[in-house]
Amino acid sequence: MSTPSSPPYTRIAASLRGKIEAGEYPPGSRLPSHRELARTFNAAQETIRRAIAQLQTEGLIETRGQHGTFVQTRPSVRRITTDFYRRRPPGSTESTSPFARSAAASGGRASWEHKTTRETADEQVAERLAIQLGEPVTVTRYLYRYDGTPIQTAISWEPSALTAGTPIELPEEGAAIGVVARFDLIGEHIDSVEEEITSRPPTVDEVRALELPPGVSVLSMRRTYRVGDKPVETADIVMAGHRSVLSYRLAVT
Repeated sequence: MSTPSSPPYTRIAASLRGKIEAGEYPPGSRLPSHRELARTFNAAQETIRRAIAQLQTEGLIETRGQHGTFVQTRPSVRRITTDFYRRRPPGSTESTSPFARSAAASGGRASWEHKTTRETADEQVAERLAIQLGEPVTVTRYLYRYDGTPIQTAISWEPSALTAGTPIELPEEGAAIGVVARFDLIGEHIDSVEEEITSRPPTVDEVRALELPPGVSVLSMRRTYRVGDKPVETADIVMAGHRSVLSYRLAVT
């Protein structure tokens, strides 16, 4: 919130933010030019540039070279954790993929690319999976899209000792999709999941993969599924901060 003592650019940014949130500038619409905004707010163009930069940092707008500045079109996946990790009810025809369910509940369509390889566990992966350094692991790298827009990346590790030679050896080519549903098929019934979430600036590769505008942060999640105390899968998930909503409903004990 800006105050009378705030720098002029923050007051201008607040005014434009309010118009965007009120729908006066709807998603995909073009903002007035810097010159027009300078006249409207009786401000120098450098002040306008700083206000625009502030809104870019917040992920509200994007600049398209000489075409101007536009309000971001922000398709968002709402990830409801209490629903994300549940098992599919018997007889249900819904997807066993938690991401596909989240996309459908958000009113959109899920798609993803994946590549699976066999590698050996480095020190960090070995610690997270409670296996020995150098043990074989199945590694799958993902790029997830929501209505065609990149929304998150993920890299997943599973101990090959658990899955090799089983119907779930290849995560995306077996009889079920989604970690919980897959491991149920081999009698490993996951009963807990641990998440650790941080916000940080994206790497160059993440900016490219997720098509992030300048200034937008990512949500970085480290997730591990367990059967009892035994880790069966761990993953690093990176979500576009301006396109992701994390929703939690937790029991109070």
